[in-house]
Amino acid sequence: MPALSLLPHVPDDVMARLSARPAAFPERADAVVIGGGIMGAAAAYYLAGAGLETVLVERDRVSSQQSGRNWGFVRTQYRDPLELPLAMEALSIWPGLEQELGEATGWRRNGCIFVADTEEEQSAFARWQDRARDISPDARILSGREVSALLPALRRMTAGGLHTPSDGQAEPALATTAFARAAARSGVTILEDCGAIAIETAGGKVSGVQTEHGLIRCDVAVCAAGALSHRLLAPLGLDLPQQSVRSTVSLTAPLPPLAEACFCGFGIGLRQRVDGSCIIAADSSSDIDLSLDSFRAARFFLPELLRHRNGFALRLGRPFLDDLHERLAVPQHERALAGRRPSIPANRDRAARTSETVSRLFAGTEAIEIVKSWAGRIDVLPDALPVLDAPGGIAGLIVATGFSGHGFGLGPAVGRHVARLAKGDAPAEILAPLRFDRFARGTYARAHAPL
Repeated sequence: MPALSLLPHVPDDVMARLSARPAAFPERADAVVIGGGIMGAAAAYYLAGAGLETVLVERDRVSSQQSGRNWGFVRTQYRDPLELPLAMEALSIWPGLEQELGEATGWRRNGCIFVADTEEEQSAFARWQDRARDISPDARILSGREVSALLPALRRMTAGGLHTPSDGQAEPALATTAFARAAARSGVTILEDCGAIAIETAGGKVSGVQTEHGLIRCDVAVCAAGALSHRLLAPLGLDLPQQSVRSTVSLTAPLPPLAEACFCGFGIGLRQRVDGSCIIAADSSSDIDLSLDSFRAARFFLPELLRHRNGFALRLGRPFLDDLHERLAVPQHERALAGRRPSIPANRDRAARTSETVSRLFAGTEAIEIVKSWAGRIDVLPDALPVLDAPGGIAGLIVATGFSGHGFGLGPAVGRHVARLAKGDAPAEILAPLRFDRFARGTYARAHAPL
């Protein structure tokens, strides 16, 4: 694979349309997928493979939001044990994706390593490994000496670590658009700059998806709309306790070899790319941009917010004013389209602190050049697990949302399960913890790790 240029790294750069020729607006399809992130693109690809005439609608551009703004980890390591089987399934798919899709994804099997600053962290890793041993036998506990041998550039001694050599990484926008391009070649109609306004139903069944450009009649609607999913589901009587946080990420100029494996520890996450540049970010530290919408479902999130209050910064600014304007001036049916192609400001102070931490931790990084910093809005659910379900009561509706900042690596498996649900197959047993109704039933547990 050729070296990856620094310049076209999304987000914030203008993304070309997938096709220079605009598609004709379809009046009818078997399935309509809402959302052009990796979940929606993978779902569209596998739906087409299952023989369904499929349309994907995206209010912006494919991969323009969180699927193009994340760290690029493809990991099973230290995932919630309830989500781990899905992650293992996805990991089995990634190595063959470039051949299957006929497109580059940036996949590399380079492992994942989390290091422990304290014995308490090391004990948490050991407890996880003990629970996950039968599902993820490749994960192993490292001593401090073994961590030093694996990461010779790391200046600090550690209490140990957790290492999964079979994990890997991929380039987020590259992989997402690879699914979309393969879907288009399989006959999927992809409509960018086409926001969904509502999911239409009749007689307890999906009957169509209303977009800003017209109605597409269909029998299956896949809601993979990220942080906007709750707005599309609420009119159907489906209350999803979904919120969003803002996370800042930076790209460095090429650096000496620091960590072959995707790295988390001492409050940072780091992924070194083929050309030596690094994706760096604060681990479990985010900004909450307050708005009137922040108080919706607040009772679900307050316990975790209080428990991990040092990891969040509450901000009152432009998002609050934008939300107020929407409520006062934008018709309800158009609110799903509000904030198209937003400029999401990076937290420059957080980016600078992350860069300083990297410099302290790794040899050869005394003068890090930050090429760019960006932010993304991460949709979160109270237990930090996604919803992947066909909720009862509305035949033909499938929901794939709420991936809480760690969904990128799950994308291929999610797409396959969406296609199976669309064909009427019974949900796989591993999807039971991801049911939509777990919040109404009170059957969800506290988050495995900080949101």
